[in-house]
Amino acid sequence: MQIQRFPTIGEWTEKKTNSFIEEKLIIRNPEELKSKIEKMISEGAKQMQIVTDFDQTISSFLSPATFSLFRMSELSPQDFKNKMQSYYDYYVPIEKDQSIKIEEKNKHMHEWYQKVSEAFHEAKFTKSLSCQILNTSHIYLRYLFEPFFNKCVEEHVPFHIVSGGLDRVINTILSSIHEIDTYDEMTLHTNQMLFQDDTLEKMEMLVTATTKAKILETSGIQFRNNTILLGDLPSDFYMTKFLNIPNQVSIGFLAQDHAYQLEEYKKLYDITIIGDPSFLVPLVLLSKVMGYPLSEEQTQLFNSKNYDELRKLF
Repeated sequence: MQIQRFPTIGEWTEKKTNSFIEEKLIIRNPEELKSKIEKMISEGAKQMQIVTDFDQTISSFLSPATFSLFRMSELSPQDFKNKMQSYYDYYVPIEKDQSIKIEEKNKHMHEWYQKVSEAFHEAKFTKSLSCQILNTSHIYLRYLFEPFFNKCVEEHVPFHIVSGGLDRVINTILSSIHEIDTYDEMTLHTNQMLFQDDTLEKMEMLVTATTKAKILETSGIQFRNNTILLGDLPSDFYMTKFLNIPNQVSIGFLAQDHAYQLEEYKKLYDITIIGDPSFLVPLVLLSKVMGYPLSEEQTQLFNSKNYDELRKLF
């Protein structure tokens, strides 16, 4: 029996995708971005790769994080939910506090993840219950992520996901789009749900917002020259900081109700997209590098005034 590279918890039968919502673009430095795009296009598909977060980057801002599915589900044991909620309320403000030094934050994140692992172990979730929790959740993929992902598969573009979420949930979601066990260029760096037969025995807690860069640095992957980096937090911008990648276009998704973070995003990301963004901008960039046409609907969307400044750079 062949071992699955990306084991799942079943099938995501209730797949949901966001509809298109008007979004606002802010470009940090148009001339610099133009130069980056030109370099990507000139070097083509063989030097292109994707580095991305998952929770609320591939999934929309309407979606809970993959960890939160279990904390929020009516199907989870109440004692488990109470523990997870108390941990969430205590540790999330620490995770987001930019004034806390990285060493101190890492200590708190390790403590949090140890407690979470123990709570999952005690709850003894089965694969079937885990799949039910996913299928009764409100996870939505971002609009146009599916064609973006399919084009990466088709063109054998390395697709590196670095996420503080849960591997089997992410695998199940992505497997609803494509058979990811055959996508040799995809890597997933995330927290692992370890099952003994049908019962969750252990959570292998590997990834936090503060460890993503180190994980990629020590991954042994031969990275390419040109990267599209995607994230929804300021910390996601730093995922590739140890990789010495010559050319990178970074795209940050910013929720409208987090607009107070705009100045921080503008200092980091080449493109900040405000709202509950679609994958239109990454899809357009990929199409230019790969040299394939957009669909009529995608072209019509990209021709709207919100993208005037970006269109001038191609």
